[in-house]
Amino acid sequence: MSKPFENGSEKKIPDFLEGFMSRDMRSIDEPRYMEEAEAQTEEESDESWPGENQSPMAGRMSGTMEELERIQQSEIMTSEEVQECLRDCLDCYQTCTETTVRCLSIGGKHAEIEHLNLLMDCAKICNTNADFMLRNSTYYPQTCGITADICDECADTCDRFEDDFMKECASVCRRCAESCREMAR
Repeated sequence: MSKPFENGSEKKIPDFLEGFMSRDMRSIDEPRYMEEAEAQTEEESDESWPGENQSPMAGRMSGTMEELERIQQSEIMTSEEVQECLRDCLDCYQTCTETTVRCLSIGGKHAEIEHLNLLMDCAKICNTNADFMLRNSTYYPQTCGITADICDECADTCDRFEDDFMKECASVCRRCAESCREMAR
């Protein structure tokens, strides 16, 4: 059913609205119209979701549970390199967080805002990257790349201090940067 506009062109009205156009719109809230709409919706849902046991919530996935498990446990997530990078990211997250707390307690140049922000950025990106890797996100190679860059910068900043715990933080950050750079390729 097409309705002409004043300028002469026609606009196509969607099929599901055509039935309403012929009805008296003042009585649309009457129960019989609601029942008709529900019946039409049920018919449409039966057509769009074939199969007796398939739920609309299941989407249009096909395959067996074994295939799904195989996809989730793909070769890439079981490789030793990925597991090592994941461990390095979590170690770096923990070390940078502990170093931040220690720097705050010492104060002075250890508590400079740029240094603390970089430690917190490094901890946060390492944690985020570990999350992306655990979920086997398609974006984890990109997050690995930025993680490597931030870890390198954090390591350089920590190396300017003479404290052993700062040197340890720099070492952990460099190890994480190296692992992440391998995953980003």
